[in-house]
Amino acid sequence: MTIIDLLSGAFFKNTGTPAGSVELSRSRSVSTYPARKLMQWRLLLFSVFPSVSVVLYPRGYPPRQSSSAVPPKTIKKVFFVFMFSAGLVLVVFFISGLFSSRGVSSSTDYAVANRKAGVRGVSGVILGSLVGGAATVGTVQMAYQWGLSALWFTLGSGAACLLMGLWFVSPLRSVELITLPQYLGRHFGRRTALLVAVSTASGSFLSVIAQFLSGVALMRSVFPVSTGVAALLTGALILAFVFGGGIKSFSRLGEAKIVFLYMVMLLCAGVVLVQGWTPGAIVAALPSEPFFNILSRGAGKDLGSFASLLCGVLCGQIYIQGVYAASSDATAKRGCLWAAFIIPPMGFLGTWIGLAMRASGVTVEAAQALPFFIQTSFHPVLGGLLWSGIMITVLGTAVGVSLGVATNLTRDIFLKMKVAAHFDDVRILLASRVIVLAVVAAAGTVACASRNSMILQWAYLGMGVKASGIFCLMLAAVLRPGRLSHAWSFAAGIGGLLGVAGGAVVGGGLDPLFPGLALSGLVVLIGLSRGRGESVPEGC
Repeated sequence: MTIIDLLSGAFFKNTGTPAGSVELSRSRSVSTYPARKLMQWRLLLFSVFPSVSVVLYPRGYPPRQSSSAVPPKTIKKVFFVFMFSAGLVLVVFFISGLFSSRGVSSSTDYAVANRKAGVRGVSGVILGSLVGGAATVGTVQMAYQWGLSALWFTLGSGAACLLMGLWFVSPLRSVELITLPQYLGRHFGRRTALLVAVSTASGSFLSVIAQFLSGVALMRSVFPVSTGVAALLTGALILAFVFGGGIKSFSRLGEAKIVFLYMVMLLCAGVVLVQGWTPGAIVAALPSEPFFNILSRGAGKDLGSFASLLCGVLCGQIYIQGVYAASSDATAKRGCLWAAFIIPPMGFLGTWIGLAMRASGVTVEAAQALPFFIQTSFHPVLGGLLWSGIMITVLGTAVGVSLGVATNLTRDIFLKMKVAAHFDDVRILLASRVIVLAVVAAAGTVACASRNSMILQWAYLGMGVKASGIFCLMLAAVLRPGRLSHAWSFAAGIGGLLGVAGGAVVGGGLDPLFPGLALSGLVVLIGLSRGRGESVPEGC
């Protein structure tokens, strides 16, 4: 008996087959996989691994007792067991973050861990930021609604980490800096640095909203609370981890959560297999359109999503922070390459789960697909552990991206003001934490107002806003240092932002990133052709 069996009725009919059939978005009814083949898979697994049936279904498989036959005391007991299991894991992760961050006493330690991070630390920062609610809850949501189109997020993330490790690490680490605007400011001047800070902070803020939407979906899948209360609880958990020690504790959290998350997703995929939803069964049950067309949302949108991730990660503050936190160039490169290797399989697992949910005939709000699957497929103890694993993923990414936004706003904007001219290190650290609080509060407010939107769309939009005005400048700084003047670089940044805004207004099925990159790139090429720019400070 699973928690949703108790709280809202049985997920499976008494025959053990997935419940009914569902009318798909393309008005085509799809029948479920044959019960006989389904039972063969279950019997095979349970005969080879009998302990699996005890862990997943301790009272026997399939569950045959409806919620109406369960006493109220049993419902309360099961709910308590589920929440105790989930809460215990969250507390353990929080305490481990506090212990790993002991000794954080300066703003530099808070921002880049005193540049002593190893390979696991670097990959932990990057993975902790990239593999979050969008890569899990958002991917399953997109797969449930659009099919293979959900793969673009993790494919783009992996490709971006690969490019960063191969070509961008050494130029970025040629001087000891903390933020991307500082790096580009040394090449292109203060005006461009300020523009870059606003651009990257704005794009990252949109990504925080995506994590909030994931957290709200998870909270509301368990607690009977409103969207506002769910957002408040999510924000409180994010701030608890942020104030626990900044980038130092976050890198450790990132390492641990990826291991945990892989266990969660692999176990969920294993249950999908036990239920009989092999890739072949899913293909037989669902129509090719839209579920098996990787460009089902349109080539412009899906390829634009890939490009947004590819360019946005290279222009993201928290990912650059991970590179700067490394103890050496070689360490930073290996950390990026590890991240590139680890991320894509997560997308395939999430897509498999989402497609299996759709093929089984389950009708559920798309954002609730993964939480619903966990709650309806596992014993409350194990379900609580898995739910907390997804929640930790969402929190970890929200923590990382929020830290990136706060670092940009603190280092590149606030400390440039007269009011902060004489701030000592203690006040800088305090200012950074106050700005994190403001960022989290604002993101939660926007998430409440956008509760029915697609999670991955916010992630793609955030990456696109960052990349449109920065990516071409990054290429110019890395490949042609000293060739682009301050005036032309500023014009390129403005052109990119205007292009992405215009693309969003005009629409037409094309991702707004493309007109932004095209306009920014055109200005950069004209600027490079006009002659040499200002000299670059030594070390860049």
